Amino acid sequence: MHKIESYEQIQNFVRQIRELRKGFVTNFYWDENKHPYWIADGSLECEQSADCILMAHRCKGFSNIFYIATSYAALGEMLKAHHFDETLVVDVVCKGEGDIERDAFANMGFVKYQHLYRMSHVGRIVGEDWLRDPRAKYGEKADTLLVFSAMQKDFDPLAEQLPSIRELEDYAKREQLLVIKDGNKLCGFLIFEITGVTWYLRYWYTSPDYRNQGIGSGLLRTSLINGIDSKRQIFWVIADNENAIKRYEHYGFTRENMNDYVMIKRLLK
Repeated sequence: MHKIESYEQIQNFVRQIRELRKGFVTNFYWDENKHPYWIADGSLECEQSADCILMAHRCKGFSNIFYIATSYAALGEMLKAHHFDETLVVDVVCKGEGDIERDAFANMGFVKYQHLYRMSHVGRIVGEDWLRDPRAKYGEKADTLLVFSAMQKDFDPLAEQLPSIRELEDYAKREQLLVIKDGNKLCGFLIFEITGVTWYLRYWYTSPDYRNQGIGSGLLRTSLINGIDSKRQIFWVIADNENAIKRYEHYGFTRENMNDYVMIKRLLK
């Protein structure tokens, strides 16, 4: 495979497939806060045929697969023609249950690994009596090492595309990383983005050693106060994480009809 050099190259891939007028399917949506780092560190690669652009983000022990193609059949042919020597992970993002999409990947040898769905709230969410948690501070560069370590220990890299140290450092620089610490120990963190009128929760975490101390709620409320002018608040949640879902519902979030099925194809040894 060949390393992707620029955003413009990906734009050309999209244009190339659309101009064929034979159909269009993709799971790649440019993210300014993530994909430029993949290009810069050389971990985003591609291979192309007449009807399909196959992209792989190389991670430790597996690759996240992305595609821009005329059809799932064209993607399947491309995957058959290319040899991978690691586990493949693909996010199948769809409106509704995604039966057609999931069946297509099942026929390519993928199985469902995890299911996430999107939750949202429209309108002002901040309560009149809300206050910023005084323990919550913007994370600094030194804090990103603590956050990175916690994510590597307690998050699932197959189900959640985890940020690199460089990405975390830039979240801190943009004041999109909140942390609560006990001395040098990390109690919890929250990463969020505000784009236009949309507040987007990326990652939210409380250390097991500091549960039931209001860490999570303090971080969430502080972040939402920072985005007080937002008119829509969204995030993805793992479908069987009942405790988190109940907390979100408490704040007025409801489930949308948008699903992300994480499917994997393990390397046969």
